[in-house]
Amino acid sequence: MHKLLYIILLATAIAGATPQDSTVVETPAVVQYDVDQEVSPIVFDQDKIENYKNDDTFNYEENLEENWWTRFKTWIGRLWSGLIHWLFGDVQGGTFLAILIQVLPYIFLAGCIAFVVWLVIKLNPGSKILASQDAPSVFFSEEEEIIKTKDIELLIQKALQNNDYRLAVRYYYLLILKRLTESELIEYEFDKTNSEYFNEIKEVTLNENFRKATTIYDYIWYGNFEVTQEDYKKAEHQFKNLEQIIPAAHV
Repeated sequence: MHKLLYIILLATAIAGATPQDSTVVETPAVVQYDVDQEVSPIVFDQDKIENYKNDDTFNYEENLEENWWTRFKTWIGRLWSGLIHWLFGDVQGGTFLAILIQVLPYIFLAGCIAFVVWLVIKLNPGSKILASQDAPSVFFSEEEEIIKTKDIELLIQKALQNNDYRLAVRYYYLLILKRLTESELIEYEFDKTNSEYFNEIKEVTLNENFRKATTIYDYIWYGNFEVTQEDYKKAEHQFKNLEQIIPAAHV
């Protein structure tokens, strides 16, 4: 009897000490929903959706439309970025150098515009023309300059001192034209012909003497020969006779 009780207790102790199987996986509890419960679908506000679509803040699509200007700016930007990276390497944002690099293109552009404006002002002849309107410069031909600005009698004397009789005849004839202009018998213009001057002089004697003086001048000045002192004396005589009959200039 005691042995039987001992065997039962031993068997019971061994059974309680047997380890549980470690491969057993606990099955999660299954939540069952009431299929008879009424479910309402979610309704979205279409107005809000349209507002979000029209808001550029929420537009994450890349604009692929490009033209020559966009491609040019992209190309310039890449060149600039490559140059900055080559010069300074990786620049940390927020530093003085980074800020300077950002504003440097605008400074360069402003400098280019200022240079172009300065160049246009510097080379523009229009500004010089406009600036000289109050006191315009007068440009004479050689003949005009002699008649209007030179002391012709002094020029005659200098030509005679140098024995340049042809030049002396030219100066004397220009002196005659000056005298006729001052007396308002002709309107001197450097491109007028002799015939035009003849038609302007109405007094017969004066007209005839002027024609003779003009013939002598053309012969001596345009003739391809040496002008002697005697040739000059003949011309001088005719010029002096003409000069004496020219009325005095009106004061």
